[in-house]
Amino acid sequence: MKQVIRPEGVYPPTADFSQAIRVSGGDLVFVSGIIGMRSDGSMPANTREQVELAFENLAKVLDASGATPADVVKVNVFVGESFSLVRDDLRGIRARYFTHDFPVSTLVQVAGFASPDYRFEIEAIAAVAPRPSVE
Repeated sequence: MKQVIRPEGVYPPTADFSQAIRVSGGDLVFVSGIIGMRSDGSMPANTREQVELAFENLAKVLDASGATPADVVKVNVFVGESFSLVRDDLRGIRARYFTHDFPVSTLVQVAGFASPDYRFEIEAIAAVAPRPSVE
C-alpha cells in the first residue's frame, strides 16, 4: 500500500523524510492543520511545548481516523520563527512519531498564523487499509 521511492541520481534527503511515496489499494485520510493547543483551549507559551503537543494531537486525530503515524505519507510543517531556532527540538520530537519509511515532507516558515499565540502547525495525509463498505 505504501511504497517509499528512492530515486537514483537525486540528492539524498537532508533529514528524516522520503522524497516520494506511491500509495495503492487503500483509503486516504486528510488531516487539517493541527496546532499545539490543549483540549481546554489553552496554549503552551513556548515553541517546543507547542510542537510536542501538536504531534500528540496529530496522533490522536490519526487514531480516531483508524490510522497511526506509520500510515502518514505526507506532512506539511509550518513554523513561525526561524527553523534554526526549533530544528533540534522538531527533529527529536518528529523522530518519535515517524521512525521509518518517512513521509514526504515540506517545511515552511510563515509570517503569521490564525492567532498570534500559535507557533507551530502540522497537517498530514495518511494511507490506510480500506474500511468495509456499510450497506
